[in-house]
Amino acid sequence: MAVSVRLREVYARIGALSPRLHTVLVYGPVLLIASLIRLVNLQSPSALVFDEVYYVRDAWTLWNLGYEAEWIPTADFAGGDVNGFTRVGDFIAHPPLGKWIIGFGLALFGPENPFGWRIATAISGIVVVFLVMLIARRLFSSITAAAVAGLFVAIDGIAITMSRTALLDGMLAMFVLAAFLAVLRHLDTPGWGGWLLLIGVLLGAATAVKWSGLFAIAAFGLWVVVVETIRSRHAVRGRSFFWRSGLRAIRSFALVVPAAFVVYVVSWSGWILSAGGYSRAWATKAGFDDDPIGVARSLWKYHNDIYLYNIGLDSPHGYQASPFGWLAMVRPTAFYYEPVGNDGLVQYITSIANPVVWWAGSLSLVAVIVMVIRKSTGQNIAILVGVIATYVPWLFFSQRTVFQFYTVTLEPFLVLALVAVLVWLWKHQLRAFVVNFVIVVLAVSTFFLPVWMGIPIPEWFAIIHYWFPSWI
Repeated sequence: MAVSVRLREVYARIGALSPRLHTVLVYGPVLLIASLIRLVNLQSPSALVFDEVYYVRDAWTLWNLGYEAEWIPTADFAGGDVNGFTRVGDFIAHPPLGKWIIGFGLALFGPENPFGWRIATAISGIVVVFLVMLIARRLFSSITAAAVAGLFVAIDGIAITMSRTALLDGMLAMFVLAAFLAVLRHLDTPGWGGWLLLIGVLLGAATAVKWSGLFAIAAFGLWVVVVETIRSRHAVRGRSFFWRSGLRAIRSFALVVPAAFVVYVVSWSGWILSAGGYSRAWATKAGFDDDPIGVARSLWKYHNDIYLYNIGLDSPHGYQASPFGWLAMVRPTAFYYEPVGNDGLVQYITSIANPVVWWAGSLSLVAVIVMVIRKSTGQNIAILVGVIATYVPWLFFSQRTVFQFYTVTLEPFLVLALVAVLVWLWKHQLRAFVVNFVIVVLAVSTFFLPVWMGIPIPEWFAIIHYWFPSWI
């Protein structure tokens, strides 16, 4: 009891400090934990993990040629053959921005250094933790709740593994969360539309990483229009309402969509300004001039090919996971499993989330829906909008080959739903339960941390992380 009283006294003294120093003292340790988990031994394993074989090599050819190029079949990038690429443009399924960002790490630390392969996604993962805290602070008006939300993301498995692997989804999550925060700022402080312009830039960047950023453009755009329409309804009546709400909707569209479009097109600058990219010469071969209109025709043809590929992607994969099973975490993706030395150790990497956080977050999502039905609070509606943008559209693509790790963009919103419930429990004097829940989350993350960071462990210890047959 004395310890509890003492801790409250210390926290009260911290709260009496200046707001900025208070924020630093609370957020700082969370960001330090997130940074250590994501950066320590980032260069291990030295092999290309899962789809790194595509994105790292594509990033390097982008950096050298301005477009993704085919590689000599025998080229071993992880073995040091980093120049085994041709000048022939290679068909790719995703826009280039994420690979440009990965390529910056390759250029900075060298393509032979696995740390350089992953530093961009690691930094993105740290930024995600920071953004979650900023968002939670605005939603719950509590630094403590913000710190808990950030901590849950900092020590969660899917966020960790996607930060330590050079894939695109972690960067997509960063841009989507940044846009989400910008929407909150716009709705809090409506002005001439500066925040709307930033929203467009961030969502354009998200879409330039993966096309699923389009889901966020639709969801966030509709969110802004609906909220502003409701506010107009409360402020004015009659014809003035229709004029004002209509003008605001047009303004939102005019600021968000063109900005997103410009950012997206700029991300293709390397392909546009070079001559060897896949389908770059299509317009010329079809009898058109290689002028801006001809380049646009070629780019449109390329995008049509990408669309047809993605919409028809249904090749069976051992780790494919139906979106209808994502909330239950039926089939998490294992990224890597290799023996280490002759001592019975293995290096095992799986992108499974912290089961306690994930399942409690999924249940909390139901609770948040009930809260919205009973009392439409802005914070809970905002959380549901985030879930709609990052999860619901995937339910319409369940026939496509998709993976559980796509939920790295959903995870922050599940955490926010979980924190919303914990805040409710705390206010209703169930504080011992909340404290014990956080302790359990920390314990489970400690247990799973070696298989999130790829730390060599005994094989028996790796096996006991297979809680269900579908997790193998």
